[in-house]
Amino acid sequence: MKLVKVTCELKYLERLKVLAGYEAIYMDLLKKKPESPSKWITPGLRLEDKDKRRLMVIDPMRSVIDIEEPPNIGFCRDSVMQFFKSLDSRVGIPQIARYGLRSTWLQEYEGNFKDLLDKCKQSIFGASSLVEGVDDVSASFDYYINDGKKLSVTTGPMRIEQLKNQFLVFEPQSLPMLFLYVDVDLGDTVTKLFSSQHLRDVFDKAIEEGEKLSSQVNTEIGRKQ
Repeated sequence: MKLVKVTCELKYLERLKVLAGYEAIYMDLLKKKPESPSKWITPGLRLEDKDKRRLMVIDPMRSVIDIEEPPNIGFCRDSVMQFFKSLDSRVGIPQIARYGLRSTWLQEYEGNFKDLLDKCKQSIFGASSLVEGVDDVSASFDYYINDGKKLSVTTGPMRIEQLKNQFLVFEPQSLPMLFLYVDVDLGDTVTKLFSSQHLRDVFDKAIEEGEKLSSQVNTEIGRKQ
């Protein structure tokens, strides 16, 4: 399976300090709390690194980095750690509500879409009459690990146009026209202070599970003739 995208998102229990400061000024001047702070506080910062195919977003209640068609896993890990290290050193990352890391994998399919669709139908749903006449299909599975961690897996047949329109920021460079799509999302919702080591552990665990589960899905669907 080919790794085509990594997304790391931290969701916060409170706004970033630099944006919380705006709210404090509002309260100083108007002597009341803002009714809808999300409407008047600047949404955040969006950075597009086209050369390295990275998108970084810093919003009041979350920050996220997307990496598309990475050269290797080490590049993804270094990019994630660098981004959040810079953010924490400059403005301070608040208490974390959720660590999330998604890895997106695909396996090229050399037949036609209908053949791949039929393989997915048979492998996932068996002889169910509910899927006999459908023109597309996807399936999602949740795996609860422990300590607030959950794995969510989404899979199905996909054409490059759908991937471009729904999931990619940058124009793809070397992706096939038709493939089996597998998305693995690891979420860690145990509330805690930000830790670079914990972020690295989440990254490594998510990639490990992404490699394993995407391979399992590909093997299982590939068995269907």
